[in-house]
Parts: sequence; C-alpha cells; structure tokens
Amino acid sequence: ATATATATASRAAGFAARGATRTKSTGATTAGSAPMTTTTTKRRAEMGLSAAATAGGEASASLARSIANALRVYHDLSKFKLSAFVVSTAAAGYVLGSGERVDWEGLGWTSLGTMLCSASANTFNQVFEVKNDSVMARTMRRPLPAKRCSVAHAATFGVLAGLAGVGVLTVKANNETAALGAFNIALYALCYTPLKQMHWLNTWAGAVVGAIPPVMGWCAARGAIEPAAGVLAAALYYWQMPHFMALAYMARDDYVRGGYRMLSHPAYDATGRRLAAVALRNAVYMFPLGVVAVTCGLTTAPFAYEAALLAAPMALSAAVFYRRPSTTHARRMFHGSLVYLPVFQGLACLHRIPRAEDARRAPLAVSAPPMERWWAWSEWSVDGWTAWDGLAELGAGMDRSSQAPFPFLPPPTWATGEGDDAGGGARCPHKVDCEPGRSSGAVV
Repeated sequence: ATATATATASRAAGFAARGATRTKSTGATTAGSAPMTTTTTKRRAEMGLSAAATAGGEASASLARSIANALRVYHDLSKFKLSAFVVSTAAAGYVLGSGERVDWEGLGWTSLGTMLCSASANTFNQVFEVKNDSVMARTMRRPLPAKRCSVAHAATFGVLAGLAGVGVLTVKANNETAALGAFNIALYALCYTPLKQMHWLNTWAGAVVGAIPPVMGWCAARGAIEPAAGVLAAALYYWQMPHFMALAYMARDDYVRGGYRMLSHPAYDATGRRLAAVALRNAVYMFPLGVVAVTCGLTTAPFAYEAALLAAPMALSAAVFYRRPSTTHARRMFHGSLVYLPVFQGLACLHRIPRAEDARRAPLAVSAPPMERWWAWSEWSVDGWTAWDGLAELGAGMDRSSQAPFPFLPPPTWATGEGDDAGGGARCPHKVDCEPGRSSGAVV
C-alpha cells in the first residue's frame, strides 16, 4: 500500500512539472510573438497599408450593400414575379402572331418593354396604396410601408420605368404596341387601383388589364390588332376570375383590414358562394377556347382537345369550391390556376399555325354585307370578314349543318330561270303576285 501511494504521488508530481513546463513554454512563445506582431503592425502603419486596406474594404462593402438594397427595392416595387408572368403572356402573343420564323430579337425587345410597363404600373399601385398596404399582413413588408424607400423615390422609378417601357415599344416594335402599353399603365394605376377601395367590380377591371399584354405581343409581331389575338386575351380574362377569386377568399380578412371592397367582403358575400359562382362560371368559359383557336386558324386541331382537357381540372376545382367554400378548396383552385395558364400558352405555341408573312403589318380589312342581301347573315359571315382566317369555313359549316326553318335562317334561294335577270340570283316564287296588275290580293 505504501509503495502504491508513493508511485501515485510520484506520477502526480510528474504531471504537475510537465504542465508547468508547457505553461512557461507557451508564455515564452506568446511573449516572443508579441514584439513580432507589434513590429509588423508598426511597419504596415508606417507604409499606410493597414488604414488604406481597411478604408477600401469598408467602402467596397458599403457600396455593394447599397447596390443590393436598391436592386431589392426595385425588385419589390416592380413585383418582379408578377411582371415576369405578364411578360410571358406578351411573349406568347408575339410567338402566336409570328410567321414561319420567330424574330427573337423583336421578341426580346417586346418583352423588355412590357416588363418596364408592368413595373411602372405596379409601382404606381404601391405609391397610391401605402396606407392600405401598411395594415395588411401580406403587404406590410413592401418597400414603402417598411420605409425602405421614400414615396418620391418610388414615384420617380415608376415614371422612368413607364417612359422607358413605352419608348422601347415605340422604337423597337410599333406605335400601336406602345399605345397599348401606355393605356394599360393608366388603366391599372388610375382605374383598377382606386376602384379596389370603391366597388367589387375592380376584379373585372383588373381582368381587362391582364388581357391586354398578349394583344401587345401579337400587335408587336403583326403590326395590327386582329380578331385571332382575342383568343389568348380571352384565356387571360377568364383565367383571372378563378385565380383572383381564390386569392380574395383566402385573404378576405386581410382585404377588409386594408379597406378594399373585394367580392369576398362580408357585406357582399358572407358565405363565399357568390364569389365561388363567379369562379365556376368563368372556369366553364375556358372549355371552348381551344375550339375557337382552331376555328380562327390560330392553332392545329389537337389543341382543341388539349385545351378542353386542361380546363377540366380548373372547372372541377371551382365546382368543389362552389359546393363547399373553404380556404382549403380556394387554395387548391389557386394552385391549379398557376399550372393552367403556362401550360395553355405553351401548348398554343406548340400547335400554332404560322401567320402569312405578306399580311404582316396589314390593317384589319372588313367588308360590308352586300346591300341587296343585307339579311343574308351567313353570306356576310363567309364573304365579309376576309381578314379572319377560318371564319369562312365556320360560316359554310353553319350553313350546311343548320336545318332550322325560316325566319331563324336567311330566306332560301331558288334556281334561276330564263326570265330572270342576267347573272343569276335569288328569285321569289311569288314574283308574279307582286307585279303591277297581277296581284292576287294576298297580303304578304
């Protein structure tokens, strides 16, 4: 036992001695390195390297932070994701209005001009709604309510973006496209924005705003507004109803807090059924869009089936939402709408029929119905709208398939005889009764 205790004490003394040696060594090393560090610092200070490097680094970091913050502010003022979505609709219109070869440079300039116009409209929207945005949970972190920029700064950005967008469209596209861009900025900022606080019809005004960008793209490619451009515009208009009605229902309390008069306001629709009916009705309207596109000569036949199949889930989700309005069903309809429109545009571009190059920038020509056959609606349909490809075939098909009796269709025609006017034409079977002196006394 004594031997064991002695050995333990000896080991403890050895550990203590080694620890003291390490401490002295570390202290000596630290003490020895201190003069070296001091000397290096003095030398760098004498050469001016330390102060210059520190000041330059801080200035670079500050500049980088300022640029990043400014870009973030402009990103949020323009609602970049929404503006990019608007650009996609204008690009789809441009591609559908193009000939065999898509002018990619023209498409790029049109997209840039549309992006700037959309950024301007969104900025003015936030300038006018600072107080409303500051009390809403989904908007209080925007640049103006969060004090990340001043109202004057935002207004200046909106003006410059609008002028730049309209200027780009004027120089690189045409005057008609630029006029549509300027009109849409004014419609969004001066009509839709104040109407949100006045009446629930604001959603319909906003739907018109959303339907214009694809027409801008078409007009940039063709140089004129043509009826076929209305197919994609109609798709945008109808699509916005289930999309924004779902959003209005999910954020109904927030909209009430912000002072907005949406259809989801309890004063207009306490149960949500009225709002859901609007969504369902417009979702059903999307079913025949593919057929209309094929009829207008915009796309090939398969698109009619694909568009109908694509609209089915939207209509189904809207029907479920109408049957039982709830936040869960509104969210499903909202997410479904985010899928529908990009796929619809992509399929339309995939199945597009190139426009005739020789008709580029030609104004829309509409001929009046013949005066002697003003009642012949079917003839006017076939021969009148010569600029609308496919309508002649539609009119002829209606004539062939319609069997309803007069007066629901134009009066029938009969084969001409030898005594008829030269050149042929319709002959009344009772002409003899109408001739002077040959009247039968019948009242026609």
